[in-house]
Amino acid sequence: MLNPAQNATLAKNEMKPLKLSVSGVRGIVGQAITPELIINFASAFGTMVLAGPVLVGRDSRNSSPMLTDGVISALLATGHEVIDLGLCPTPITQFLVKNKGARGAVSVTAGHNPAPWNALNFINSQGTYLNEFQGQELLDIYHLGRFKQLALKKTPKIIRELNPEEPYLEWLLGRLELPPIKRAKFRIVVDPTNGAASKLIDKLFDLLGVQLIAINNEGNGYFPHDPEPRPRNAIEVSSLVKITTADIGFLLNSDASRLSLVSEDGETLSEEYTLPLIARYYLKKQPGPVVTNLSTSMMIDQVAREQNLPVIRTRVGQSAIIQAMLEEKASLAGEGSGGLAFDYFQPAFDALVTMALYLEMMAVEGEKLSTLVKRLPRYHIVKDSLVCPAYRLHTLVAEVKKLYKGLEINQLDGLRLEKKDLWVHVRASTTEPLIRVIAESTSQHRAQMEVDRIMAYLRRLTA
Repeated sequence: MLNPAQNATLAKNEMKPLKLSVSGVRGIVGQAITPELIINFASAFGTMVLAGPVLVGRDSRNSSPMLTDGVISALLATGHEVIDLGLCPTPITQFLVKNKGARGAVSVTAGHNPAPWNALNFINSQGTYLNEFQGQELLDIYHLGRFKQLALKKTPKIIRELNPEEPYLEWLLGRLELPPIKRAKFRIVVDPTNGAASKLIDKLFDLLGVQLIAINNEGNGYFPHDPEPRPRNAIEVSSLVKITTADIGFLLNSDASRLSLVSEDGETLSEEYTLPLIARYYLKKQPGPVVTNLSTSMMIDQVAREQNLPVIRTRVGQSAIIQAMLEEKASLAGEGSGGLAFDYFQPAFDALVTMALYLEMMAVEGEKLSTLVKRLPRYHIVKDSLVCPAYRLHTLVAEVKKLYKGLEINQLDGLRLEKKDLWVHVRASTTEPLIRVIAESTSQHRAQMEVDRIMAYLRRLTA
């Protein structure tokens, strides 16, 4: 049980807002994310993991170097040698945990959140986000404030890792069908949003024999648009794809864990397409169950049915998805947000692997992306959200049940229900102070009407 001072601190942070989850902590820097919070959470992680080296990587946000210094200080104080990866995409940080025999890692990045946000994402010795039990242990240590205090005869050292991507790229290329990719002589457009994958994509696509047209490729922390891979942020990529007659366009988030697509005709595809489009190809090579969340489009169900493979749905979030992937021995896991993990590669959302697999698929099958899109069933998914104080999120989500009396409701993650030719999901975001409302149907009008009805109800409750 928390003491009154801790309760007051948490209540104050919730209003700022501060988002705590099993995998880490995030919020707006200077409000919820403070030096004290960073030091304490990193100290809790240093206390929790076994003695040995810990990796630290970051994205390009202006606040990330400051947060990284705090994390490194706390890890050193709890007795850990630190391998500082510098600017490094989260999936590469995750790969290097096992590659270097580290006890864990911290990735300093807020992924898809806007520039004022930042986060600490904690990674275990297997290279995955903390599971539910590890996350709870971390929070318990943090709240108790009983951090490992070592009387060190010699301060553990910091190793500044140069070119941390090299072992990752060697591993990745060794698992791809390289000859057809190189023969295809693709021309592609990529927008890494000036994030952690900036410049690294030059190395990757040069090794693949691909002509790269890169924009926002400086890694300077200036985001020309929200670092969320969605159609509204892909207008520049679309224009360049059409002007340069490129074969495909890719849009990344700030840590290269999520991806959305632009087809060769310039169509900015919903991030919901990233999973089902590659699934048909990948599942032929590596058949097995598919794991996704309760908010992801029905398109993946159709693709899996074609190959008589099961789809397992779980809570939203990389931690829940990857743990289910491991437990179910799934071949493929992903979310409608554009984050995908492949069992033949690594149990982590990895946009670099995903881009390479898209090129492999197009080269092997000899098909344009627009042709592959036409083979998928057409559903209409509508997404909306309501800003809400963190302390009211779950209460308001529960109130939505009153709109659906008598219907069976899945409450694994908020509220999810199915009607004839329609599903609806209402949940509290784990990364922002939002209630997310999503509906999908074969009728866009029907999906929109359902979302509008729920949003109007929530607005009345918060008025």
